[in-house]
Amino acid sequence: MNKIIPAKVVYGNKVRANNGDASIFPKTWEEFLKREVKGDIYAVYSNYESDYTGDFDFMIATEEKNDGHSITIGNGEYYIWEVETNDLSGVGKAWGEIWKSDLPRAYATDFEVYKTDGSIAIYLSVVSNS
Repeated sequence: MNKIIPAKVVYGNKVRANNGDASIFPKTWEEFLKREVKGDIYAVYSNYESDYTGDFDFMIATEEKNDGHSITIGNGEYYIWEVETNDLSGVGKAWGEIWKSDLPRAYATDFEVYKTDGSIAIYLSVVSNS
């Protein structure tokens, strides 16, 4: 399902990452979760070198201002991929399906939202049809 999302600023820990070395992801999560976090959590993927096979910035963040980095998730059209939350590997499986899909990804800013109600969705920047 595609949806237009308004711009939003989030704050957190940012690292340069690559899907070829997944070890950075748990380390970044572990560091971020040492803080007392309130509200929804965002895992943001931006500044893509090319596509999902190249380097990109990875940030775990909240809307609550903190002493970390900030990023603006740009307004625009996103495809929303709902994650199966009954499976601990649901996010990883979802990304595997996304990489195999033919979605017209823009590789601008993508993000996962971990809601306080336990739901998880991945928002993928897509090339607009309009």
